[in-house]
Amino acid sequence: MPTLPANARLCHRCGEHFIGRTCPKCPPALASAPPAAPAAVCAAEVPRLVLRLKGQVRGGKNGMGVTRTGRHYAKPTFARWRDDAVRQIHPQLPFPWTAIAVPCNVRLDYVAGDKRRRDMPAVLDAVWHVLEKAGVVADDTLLWAVQSSRSYDKAAPGVTITFL
Repeated sequence: MPTLPANARLCHRCGEHFIGRTCPKCPPALASAPPAAPAAVCAAEVPRLVLRLKGQVRGGKNGMGVTRTGRHYAKPTFARWRDDAVRQIHPQLPFPWTAIAVPCNVRLDYVAGDKRRRDMPAVLDAVWHVLEKAGVVADDTLLWAVQSSRSYDKAAPGVTITFL
């Protein structure tokens, strides 16, 4: 294998090594843009799905613990909430259901049931854990929140998850 100069870069489009700012084999307009999956393929593989979870969402960041050996586990209060949320999701899924295995965008409409401050990453983390545990998605890294809203309603807390 030939030795490459220290300033050689790998083109993310064609996979060839090059020296300079842009790959000489790739068109200049496309050289700086990351490769994107065709929108029609992703939209066709991700079903239009709307799921509703009732009740106050428990934060996912602080709901997880780590043992001294490095094993991650759900704390009991978070585990109870997660299991209840999974039970709420299963009846809402069409039959037969196969887990989403392609990247997809998600809209999250969060309704808080109390005035406690919760950060968005904690709510997202909790909802993503539930969706993966329920088998809605194969891996929660495939989900990307592109739209969100939050409101307060003491009588009807919950979250609505819309796959776009």
